Amino acid sequence: MIRYNADWLVSRDPRPREIRETWMRDAPAMLRTGLHFEAVRLAVSVVGVVADSGERDAIEDAFRAAGIENAVIADPYGRWFYVLVPNGTAGEWDVPGIHVLAADHYLGVPAPHRADPPGTHWLLCPPQGEEDLADPAALRRLIAAACARVAAGPAGTPGGVNRAEGRTVGAEGVNLRAHPAT
Repeated sequence: MIRYNADWLVSRDPRPREIRETWMRDAPAMLRTGLHFEAVRLAVSVVGVVADSGERDAIEDAFRAAGIENAVIADPYGRWFYVLVPNGTAGEWDVPGIHVLAADHYLGVPAPHRADPPGTHWLLCPPQGEEDLADPAALRRLIAAACARVAAGPAGTPGGVNRAEGRTVGAEGVNLRAHPAT
């Protein structure tokens, strides 16, 4: 169930009224990362590998099984998930190929009530405080599980490229593309 209180998300932003007005128009508002949270940009394909499906229920289950219960934004147009994590995560992030939006980046954050497509929406509940942000260690486990599945290859064959689904594992361990290879 989505919670609608957005006070925490906008409490440190210098333009809370503008953000709320944008949300009232049911549009994503540009929030600066580094005030309350940072965001890890994760290709839909990464979670899809773990979920073994692109269905929303399976994707949500994959996040929850990894220990991530809240603070996940879905951007179906860019085929990304943005997982909101505590400030300071970027300085300690050690997963090649996965980008962290740290201080002074901006992220299109959907209205707190926006739980369904079309458009950018909350896949998992918006945070109401720092305690609702995703655990970076849980996110690393989810990414590691995706890499392990891709490395194993389809039906236990050796890993590498799965062009039909547009997923690859690079030498650095993570390079799961969001879009199918052409």
